[in-house]
Amino acid sequence: MAAMIQLVCLDVFPSHINPLHVLVSKYQFSHLFPNIGESTCVLLLSTQRRNSPSRADILLCAHLTTEEETPECRPVADYSTPLKLYTSKNFYRHYGFPLDTEGTVRLTSPVGLSKIVIGARSRQTFKWASSDKFSNGLLILASCQKQTLLARQGDVLLLPYHPLFGEDAAQVYQHLFDLVVLECAPVTQGVFTISTSVLVTDCRDLAQNPSVLELPNHAPMTRALTTLYASDFAHYANSLGGSSLLDNKQLLNTGFSAVLQALECRIDVRVVDIPSLTRQRRIRPKVDQASAMDADGSVFMSKNLLLKLGLFNQEWVVVSVTGLQADRNKACVPQSPADGDGARGRGGAHLAAVVVADFVKCADLDLQDQVGYVSPALWFNLSRGEPVPVSGRVVKIKRRNEPPPRPATQLSESQSRTASPPFAAELHLEGVVSPDYNCHGVFDSVLSDHFRTPRLVQQGDVLCVPTEGHPEVLSSNTEGFRRWPVLCCRVKKVCVSSEEVTGSGPIGFLADKDHTSLYMGVPVNSPVPHSSLDEALSFWASLSPPGLSNTAEHLTSILQPYSSTSSAALPGVCSLLLSGPRGSGKTTVLRAACRRLHQHLVQVDCVSLCADTPAACEVRLQTAFSRAARLTPCVLLLRNLHLLGHVQGGAEPDARVLAFLCQLINSAPQSVAVVATVCDPQELWPDVTAAFVHQVVMESPTEEHRRAMLASLSAGLPLGKALSLGRLAKQTAGFLLGDLCALVTLAGKAAHRRVLDLCFPGGVSAGQERDLRAFGVTVLLQDFAGALEQLQKSHAQAIGAPKVPAVRWQDVGGLQQVKKEILDTIQLPLECPELLSLGLRRSGLLLYGPPGTGKTLLAKAVATECAMTFLSVKGPELINMYVGQSEQNVREVFSKARTASPCIIFFDELDSLAPNRGRSGDSGGVMDRVVSQLLAELDGLHSSGDVFVIGATNRPDLLDQSLLRPGRFDKLVYVGISEDKDSQLQVLKAIVRKFQVDPGVSLAAVVECCPAQLTGADLYALCADAMTTAIKRKIRNIGEGLDTEGSALMLTAEDFAQALERLQPSVSEQDLAKYRLIQQKFTTK
Repeated sequence: MAAMIQLVCLDVFPSHINPLHVLVSKYQFSHLFPNIGESTCVLLLSTQRRNSPSRADILLCAHLTTEEETPECRPVADYSTPLKLYTSKNFYRHYGFPLDTEGTVRLTSPVGLSKIVIGARSRQTFKWASSDKFSNGLLILASCQKQTLLARQGDVLLLPYHPLFGEDAAQVYQHLFDLVVLECAPVTQGVFTISTSVLVTDCRDLAQNPSVLELPNHAPMTRALTTLYASDFAHYANSLGGSSLLDNKQLLNTGFSAVLQALECRIDVRVVDIPSLTRQRRIRPKVDQASAMDADGSVFMSKNLLLKLGLFNQEWVVVSVTGLQADRNKACVPQSPADGDGARGRGGAHLAAVVVADFVKCADLDLQDQVGYVSPALWFNLSRGEPVPVSGRVVKIKRRNEPPPRPATQLSESQSRTASPPFAAELHLEGVVSPDYNCHGVFDSVLSDHFRTPRLVQQGDVLCVPTEGHPEVLSSNTEGFRRWPVLCCRVKKVCVSSEEVTGSGPIGFLADKDHTSLYMGVPVNSPVPHSSLDEALSFWASLSPPGLSNTAEHLTSILQPYSSTSSAALPGVCSLLLSGPRGSGKTTVLRAACRRLHQHLVQVDCVSLCADTPAACEVRLQTAFSRAARLTPCVLLLRNLHLLGHVQGGAEPDARVLAFLCQLINSAPQSVAVVATVCDPQELWPDVTAAFVHQVVMESPTEEHRRAMLASLSAGLPLGKALSLGRLAKQTAGFLLGDLCALVTLAGKAAHRRVLDLCFPGGVSAGQERDLRAFGVTVLLQDFAGALEQLQKSHAQAIGAPKVPAVRWQDVGGLQQVKKEILDTIQLPLECPELLSLGLRRSGLLLYGPPGTGKTLLAKAVATECAMTFLSVKGPELINMYVGQSEQNVREVFSKARTASPCIIFFDELDSLAPNRGRSGDSGGVMDRVVSQLLAELDGLHSSGDVFVIGATNRPDLLDQSLLRPGRFDKLVYVGISEDKDSQLQVLKAIVRKFQVDPGVSLAAVVECCPAQLTGADLYALCADAMTTAIKRKIRNIGEGLDTEGSALMLTAEDFAQALERLQPSVSEQDLAKYRLIQQKFTTK
């Protein structure tokens, strides 16, 4: 059962209770939660907001008290009212809760923690936490059932006071607040138990950087002396009035007010989702009522930056952007009638309020103190629809020094207290046509709720009105759109006293339901600011998706000239073909480009355009283009274009439908950009491909790109400290965005199952599972390892999923000289890339020798030890009966290796793939063309510094000699048999590592009985034969009742003896002599 709560801050909090604990009236608590006899309990406080990726549910230690025990807690007359939680002032400052915080609490049984890592931020605290005084007190508190010891990862230590900690309670709490919980297991918040392992470490180096710790509180920074700005003088000169040296009237009558108005300053601003960040408390405005603040009409900045600029909190200023594209095009391109009112109304300047806020620094979003932050709506209105800058932009800020509305108004010393914009008497809005909602719906209740708070309006602005909580918006549309859309309205006209305001009046007004009459006009077409909706601050809502930023920037540069005011000078329609593998992020990058350019995105899956007849396909296609024409300016996205035109019973697309598609693309309005996505452009007809002016190919993400994707996708997950995303990025070579999403999802599920099995072995109830999600399950390295293995198994080799084999050097016995030569060729350039600039470049390595000596095993071990992807290719697999397909297979192998770099391509049986040209018996010359293609690909590896080729063959004399020249397979390594007993013993030890051998067995004695010319495969056959003998013996003993099935299977000396009797070397003396001659031949080259 959950109860509504109300936070009440006490002026005087009991000193014997931890300031981060809460007090609850015992009588009210007993009424809501009966049968609670303890004096303390654990409550789960839930203040989670929509779109919040971070955990907002925290465990609180609540102390039940009475009015007699704590006089500050006033008696509650009505027990049915929200439960009052009495807190200290430090509680509000520490967790950053606003005064109007609402939420719920419920009783819970926290999970016992198995491990806690605590960091001390001062030398004295580290000494205190390392002493017996702290450990003894912690042990006694953990063994006491009446005490609750909470710990939360990223928070300070929430322990109660105990005399064993020290006689001075204030000093003890100071030490506790200097102890930071760096890591918890198996959940991110729980309780100490007597079985909890506690590790104390010194983290004074992190105390200087709170963002590394990600603490919920941030100490105020000391303001450093800075240089003076012109606005500083304007600030102090503006306060010269009243009892000051100058009279207010004299000040206004002089020309000094014009000087004040002319002074300006410049700051860097960034565009972020202000409404979502304020709901998540990552931006904490310093205003009286956060709910009554217009986020789309404010510039948020830190207190340091405000003091540097010499401004007041919530002061109204005039903001403008210099160097706009619209200003450069204004002289040469006339504005359309649809855009004329908005452009004249803005006039290059926009009104905004300066709001001081605290910024909570997180790993996925870096909020800096010396930068201002604006919402996408304010940037759109301020910049006249310029593309959203990804990094930042410089804006000009001027004080708003307009004359008072009435001459009798008395000026105060602070202009920010009286210079509020006037309220508009009438506000005329026009709904903006959008694919996210039905523009002809009724939005009276939505607008009424939105204008409960005074909103800044200016002629030509576009207002973003959230529709959350209004189901009539969802029911008024039948086409299916994202949940809770944002209603966009353009300000057509603003009137004061029933008269339309001209350009000589104020540049901005306030509008609310008490002072303003609202009128809705007919819907219009207009670009709109992007809205994140349910995807706020996630990878999918990013304007520059991590790992895909280059492609998003490229798409933006292509679409931007067609969306600007100078697009009339560009001939034709913007048509773009975006190709890439399924799951590579094609729709994601296009959505990011549309958001940056304020374009609507109309998505159409070509599967829905298929019909039984070509005529029906044309009708559906025409309908899609007509809908896009009604939603201009927009981008029409045709997904899976290769499926268009397929009619029932036809194997090939209909030529009539494809011709009609080309006709629609060429005749589309210029404000409609046509973008199509396809996995492989070769699946399209040449005429369709030629209809697209631009073509963009999605490249496979590199290791750095995969790391950025993983960091963004896992930003909302509590990751284990031992987890390295860089290492995980290396292991996911060849993975696309969709694969990485599946990996993160599977890892989260694996972590949840692991904690369930650990904490609730007998089963879990629905309430316990809900609480477990609130406690925060830490995703560990083992969870990602299991998920990665599951993904790699699910990928069929037909789609070419690269896989790193699990073979170590311990699995390869002997061959020490061969290992050294291989590592010098492959590992050295990876560890020392500066050697490449000196000309040291070897990309090919050829292993040759008798069969069964471990050539393939060596290549797999190199890939594992060097953390490289391993692609194993056998020669006959590439040969195809169709003309040109064999060469295409060779190209695809090398292309796959480049996308999965660093990678090793292993060609087994190379002599069957690249024999001497001119000697093959095929009439079509297939083998000659394959060899030529292989040579061309090997020569192209010099541009890819992290792709290596290893070939293995038994007969290097049969290879085409062009393969052996420098720059290709320029390093030849002979892998021979183990002739001496020491080498054979090393190989045998490596093989039996995975077997259970009787301790009485001497492997050296077994080797002494072996023939001299044994390969690694022969020794493995010896062990396998011994294992077969042991299995037969065990089956016989079980049948006779001498053994049980549960006992271990052990290899005995007798098993090896029987296997040795049947052992025959696979390489004869004559064959070995031939291989020695071949070795001498290639060694002398």
